[in-house]
Amino acid sequence: MQNIKITLEYDGTDFSGWQLQPGKRTVQGELEKALKIIFGKRIRVTGSGRTDTGVHALGQVASFAVPKEFPAEKLKNAINGNVSNDIFVKECKKMPEDFNSRFSAALRIYRYQIAKEKSVFNKRYFFQIDGKLNIKDMKRASKELLGMKDFTHLATKDRGSCYVKKIKIEEKENNIFIEIEADHFLRRMVRGIVGLLIAVGKREISPTEVKDVLSGTKRRPSIAPPEGLFLVKVRY
Repeated sequence: MQNIKITLEYDGTDFSGWQLQPGKRTVQGELEKALKIIFGKRIRVTGSGRTDTGVHALGQVASFAVPKEFPAEKLKNAINGNVSNDIFVKECKKMPEDFNSRFSAALRIYRYQIAKEKSVFNKRYFFQIDGKLNIKDMKRASKELLGMKDFTHLATKDRGSCYVKKIKIEEKENNIFIEIEADHFLRRMVRGIVGLLIAVGKREISPTEVKDVLSGTKRRPSIAPPEGLFLVKVRY
């Protein structure tokens, strides 16, 4: 058996997320269909993490074992030739047997994109908002989320602590970009963090109240919608 790592990008708009689901179009499902065409048997694909319905990826990583030697570049081209045009494999590499795209990952980086002006061309890849956001307060609030913290109250369903290494907030012309780097993320945790920071930017919550949201003594604001979210990179 040959252990393969692929790095891929996808437009998540028309997918029901990463994870295989009966009767629904998913990224994992599309990749496994392509591999079945190539190898004539089902091959299970493991992703570095699950992305929700509508969430995009610039650098998702997946791994799987193939039953025979297959040149990496040839396999990359074969997969791309058997998936739809909203998925693209950028790199394909042979890896040691113990490599696992999920459990070998050390850090994951997500970026959330906010547009301050509405446009038909933004709606697939930006969360479009009306009104100004106080970036200074958002940056102050983000510092309260760094380090090892319990993010149960900013996630959905999952519980537990994560180590957030960095949160970077940049304003460029009419767009705002929030980049979050952590060892792992709970389900919808990134969107929960962004929703909280947007509420701070709108002055619905003060930066000093972030600790109260984390502890659960203050109700979490609505999570941000999926269309502005990108999985940018996975570090190993």
